[in-house]
Amino acid sequence: MVLRGHVALTVVTVAALVSVILLAHSFEYNAVPRPAGLEYIKQKPDRKVMKPICPPNQTLSGVEDLLCMKIPTFMSDYKNPCWRRKDGQLRCLPYFMLIGMDKSGSSDLFDRITKHPDILGNGGEIGKETWWWSWSRYGYNLINRVKTQKFEDYLNLFKHSTQTINSPNKTDSNGFHFAITGDGTPMDAWDFRGWTQIPQNKGLQEPKFLTPDLVQHVNKNMKLIIIMRNPIERLYSDYFFLKLAGQSSEAFHNSVVASIDILGKCLSRHPMLTCLSGTKEHQCWNRAARIHIGFYSEYVLEWLRVFPRDQILFLRTEDYSADLSGHLAKVFSFLGSRPLTASEITSYGIDLKTKKHVTQSKKTKGPMLEKTRAILSTLYEPYNKKLANILQDNRFLWKDSKAR
Repeated sequence: MVLRGHVALTVVTVAALVSVILLAHSFEYNAVPRPAGLEYIKQKPDRKVMKPICPPNQTLSGVEDLLCMKIPTFMSDYKNPCWRRKDGQLRCLPYFMLIGMDKSGSSDLFDRITKHPDILGNGGEIGKETWWWSWSRYGYNLINRVKTQKFEDYLNLFKHSTQTINSPNKTDSNGFHFAITGDGTPMDAWDFRGWTQIPQNKGLQEPKFLTPDLVQHVNKNMKLIIIMRNPIERLYSDYFFLKLAGQSSEAFHNSVVASIDILGKCLSRHPMLTCLSGTKEHQCWNRAARIHIGFYSEYVLEWLRVFPRDQILFLRTEDYSADLSGHLAKVFSFLGSRPLTASEITSYGIDLKTKKHVTQSKKTKGPMLEKTRAILSTLYEPYNKKLANILQDNRFLWKDSKAR
């Protein structure tokens, strides 16, 4: 059990571990001046966009070489990226991906987005999550091994949406098909464990190509939505939602201690991104506390390395919860979908006050212990600052957010 041998660690010991982690990563972050917006990406030449090498018939562990797959030309009379095969069959990819973060309101947001009559879900989990880019493509899910799924399997999850997109009631008088479909898998933002199975990473100790590179290759115009919650509150909700370790605030504290220890040991040998993408580390965190998801800045950098800023909409859970209608209007505008009237919003159930997938069990466990909150504040604060700096938006410091 991960927690064995760790429960007796004192707050002083944990604080020392946090300091080790921050010191281990401080050189990479502080070696260059703090950037203005995307300038930080340019100061990291080792993580630039690279052209993949495509040797013939290159495979690795049965995983498709997606980066060397020829992508079809999308048809101009479809807003959604669609094409016809030689046999005339219509196939479509998602127009947008809502890729994060777990326990940040992505299920509620996706449910409301797809209530818009011109925006469709998919055939995945709860009509939202395909689990393909980060999980089933590599033959696993959160914990277990599963059958490896091919690109064709991914396209099949959009069969029903494709039929709707092609229907007469989603086609205007000029023959333009205006409906779109989306993928709402929050793990895609951060779960990069599969990097060792990407053929172009074969034999490497550190990743060169990650999920953002694959998505960009398949659809360079993909619209991305990332909703993020105060990482401390996200972690507390996530812990009880997944029923990790003991179900109490004290057990949560011990799990945080164990998880920080795991990260500290990894950082003594590897860079931060490699630790956050390590299979062994994920397995341990999945039995303790998933602290790795809260280092948002590290994942955001990877997506911004590949996609232009205007193709990614960044939202905060706290703001979304306070102004549902305003944020949905912003999302619809971002996706280029027609604005809805107040009566349409009501009739489609978009403005319902009840939220999807709220972690009720957390409410019975009481508040987080102050000693745990202090540790996590120390752990996440530098990365919140980094995120706010990257996005040029101080709301992502979460100085205004209250425990909930």
